[in-house]
Amino acid sequence: MTEAIETIESDNYVANIYIDNSPFDPREDDNFGTLITFHSNYHISDNQIFTKEELIEHIQKDDIFSLPVYMYVHSGIAISTTPFNCEWDSGQVGYIFVTYEDIEKEGWNTEQAEKFLTSEIETYSNYLNGEVYGYVISKKEDCEHSSDDVHSCWGLIGYEWVEEEVKNELKYFEESDNET
Repeated sequence: MTEAIETIESDNYVANIYIDNSPFDPREDDNFGTLITFHSNYHISDNQIFTKEELIEHIQKDDIFSLPVYMYVHSGIAISTTPFNCEWDSGQVGYIFVTYEDIEKEGWNTEQAEKFLTSEIETYSNYLNGEVYGYVISKKEDCEHSSDDVHSCWGLIGYEWVEEEVKNELKYFEESDNET
């Protein structure tokens, strides 16, 4: 295992956070929106069933709710549903869309659907930039070189998410110890 990028401790436990070197692609999961992009160097679409012209025609249909997808490429890739402030290294590359019928099935309005689609793009942007983490929680022992792993989790996308998860898990283990 590689070196931990951060260690968080509680009274009786220590958690080491690592970069997940074999993460699962979140776009291969069951997503709410369909992402279609066109870029000569990056293939980040869910599928390529559309040409550019067909995609434009499709998202203009009355039963489709869509958001534009922009890409910024400069020593990494960032994607967003809002434009970037750099006219040289960024631009619109496609759309993420869903049917109004699917929005209704979720019991959502378009504002809720927009937030969810935006979140899917933010998650994918983090994944594309290698911001996927895992952690291992161990119980502290008297001996510095001995510990028992009590929990681990991998595939957490976004550093804020893994840090929050680790703190919650440490709190849970400390509270569980106090109950016994």
